[in-house]
Order: sequence, then C-alpha cells, then structure tokens
Amino acid sequence: MVGLLAIAIAWLYAGTMAGLGREWLSSPDASYGLVLAGVAVWLLWQRREQIARAAQSHSSVTRRFPARGLAILVGGLLLYFVGELGADIFITRVSLVVVTAGALWFVAGGRAARVATAPLVFLLMAVPLPALVVNAMTLPLELTASRIAEATLAASGIAVFRDGNVLELPSAALEVAEACSGLRSLVSLTAIAGVLAWSATARSKPSHLTHARWSTLGRGAAIVAIAIPVAILMNGLRIAAVGIACELWDPRVASGAWHTFTGWITFIVSVVVLLRLQRVLAAGSVRADDAEGAIAA
Repeated sequence: MVGLLAIAIAWLYAGTMAGLGREWLSSPDASYGLVLAGVAVWLLWQRREQIARAAQSHSSVTRRFPARGLAILVGGLLLYFVGELGADIFITRVSLVVVTAGALWFVAGGRAARVATAPLVFLLMAVPLPALVVNAMTLPLELTASRIAEATLAASGIAVFRDGNVLELPSAALEVAEACSGLRSLVSLTAIAGVLAWSATARSKPSHLTHARWSTLGRGAAIVAIAIPVAILMNGLRIAAVGIACELWDPRVASGAWHTFTGWITFIVSVVVLLRLQRVLAAGSVRADDAEGAIAA
C-alpha cells in the first residue's frame, strides 16, 4: 500500500512538483523555497527511524481503520481538484503537503505523522506566496520602506522630499519599486527565523520546570515575529544607504553594482541581528528559569 500511494501521489503531482522546482530555480523571489525544501528532506531523513518505529508500533498495536488519516487525505485531494478547476497554483501546491500528511497518517498512523510534522511544515513554508498576497503586500511595504528611508536621510542631513514611494534627492530621484519593496528579504528572513525557532525547540531538553517547554515555544514564536519588523527596518535603511551613496558619489549607484551589493549586505546584517536577538531571548529565559529554580529550592 505504501508503494502504491507513493506512486499515485508522484503521478498526480508530477506537473505540480516540476513547476514548483522550476520556480524555485528561476525566480529570485521564490529561491528561499529550495533551501526550505532541502531542510524538509534532511529532517525527514533524520527522523526516518522514528517514523519507521512509529509505523511499526501502529501496525502491531491497533487494527482500527485510520479514519482521520483518510479524512486528511481526501481533504487534500479535494483541495487539489479545487486548485486545478480554479487554476490556482498555490492551492494545488498546498494540497501536495496536505495529501502527503494524510497519506502518512493513513498508512503509518498519527504518531508517525506527528514525528513528520516539522518536515511537512518546512515544506509548506517552501511554497511561494500566491500573486494575490504578493500584490497586496508590495505597495504597503514600498511605502513603509520609503518613510523609513526618508526619516534616515533627513536625520543624516540630506534634503529629501517623499512623494508616495518616490524619494526626491538633490542629485537624483529614487523610486522604491516592487523589486525594492523588501518582500523577498521579509519572506526569506521569516523562513530563517522559522528554522532557528525549530532548532531551538529541537535542542530543548525536558526540565523539572513546568513551563520550560512553553518558554522554548514562546521564544521560537517571538523570533519569528521579530523577523518581520527587522526585515522591514533593514530594507528602509538599505534604501537610505543607496540615497546617501547617490549624494556622496554618483546617482548611477542606485541601479548598479552598489544596489545589488547593499541588498546582499543588508540581508546578511539582518540575519546577524536575528541571531543576536535569539541569543538575547535565550539568555533572558535561562536567567528566568534559574531564578524560578532558586525560588523553588
């Protein structure tokens, strides 16, 4: 049954997976998905023995029909047909994750599906956002980045006038276009924050403190939430840096190698800031746990 289900899913989703792979490889806005898919596959491989033990335990302990797994599987297939009939690529791709989870639950049981939760979540995060969501987020991000850049340039002593998402400088006019909205770095940084949150949760050990597990989960949620304002702020500062470079050197840096260079540097700095904030949150939690342990003693 396992082999038949795997073959059926591969046949049904062959076109979907091929299109998803092409988008990961060809679109800079979706390239983060390739990394997350790799993380999902690596995690699944790391947990293969746990999944196998859970499946073996399920087959030997219970003979009940896996109704929940079947319900998830059927729901995922319905989602697939809705996506196909509505020509919605995003729904079709999401259904792949749902069908995979349902098939695993149906064949190996709920315990095995729970062990595979993290890989499935990372696979779901690897699916590129739908165009509707991207279009809805782009303009607000452009305007927010423009405001941050305007305030930074003004604080630096550079005359600037903002008209929507256009910054008028003495030497040039900078338009914060769709490619500069920061959506790409926002999604990528949030994905990295998700990996950091999961790794912190996976490393946590059982503790005598009753809230220890929830504390770890809370820190994970906090680091994912913090990634959003960090990405937005750093993108605004990047645009301001481009504006300063235009005034100090040459307006052509707004569209040349300097523009690309500042994008990479900004993302690297954003990751470093995120790592630092994670350590600060972890250190604060450790101090709180030590204090509670001392009071309990």
